[in-house]
Amino acid sequence: MGSIARNIDGKVLSDLEESLLRLVRRPIQLTITDNVHSMIHIRNSNNGFRVRLHHMFLEADAAVLRSLASFITGRKKRAPSLLRSFVASHHSKIRKAPAKPRRVVLRHRGRYFNLKELFDRVNQDYFANKVDCHITWGARRPVRRQKSIKLASYSERTKMIRINPVLDRSYVPLYVLAGIIYHEMLHHYLGIESRNGRQMAHTKRFRRFEEKFPHYHHMLAWKEKNLHRLLGR
Repeated sequence: MGSIARNIDGKVLSDLEESLLRLVRRPIQLTITDNVHSMIHIRNSNNGFRVRLHHMFLEADAAVLRSLASFITGRKKRAPSLLRSFVASHHSKIRKAPAKPRRVVLRHRGRYFNLKELFDRVNQDYFANKVDCHITWGARRPVRRQKSIKLASYSERTKMIRINPVLDRSYVPLYVLAGIIYHEMLHHYLGIESRNGRQMAHTKRFRRFEEKFPHYHHMLAWKEKNLHRLLGR
């Protein structure tokens, strides 16, 4: 009856099998499953059928079983409306399939800068190689006139730094990109502080660390002066 049968009331299982045998009037090899995609699977087998049913059918009433028997012996590819309604009304019994982890492609090499090389250099110079998150260029989009722009971000959930590709330009100084990477690495290194139920990232401690970057003030001045170029204006 399948591995899940060990956790099922034997009498209920036996009653289901006997009911189907009586209705189908041909040999049935019945397997109860916990499938998340196929609730009913039928194959011809010698003079009878191999039937795999989701365990929700252990609660099926006589009308549903008659419809099921008709579906097993018939040649229709689509289940009768009564069976579809039964499955829909018992949807909560279908186990949720575990989400497949999203495959992330890390893009380090840009036209002018290699993020991995910069990340490793900043990690060695300022963090004693203790920062173990990832870094990648974000999605490239057409440069349009806009009012604001996010140059980089860090995700605590994925441990990922994303750098806006608008920074992969010949006029962007190396120290500016390195400073932005340093800022995002600080988020990973220092983490998030909780105060009165609020999650704080840019704390006074964070700001003290941020200003330790040697070109911090030059970087801010360059960003302010060149913001219109980054915005596509």
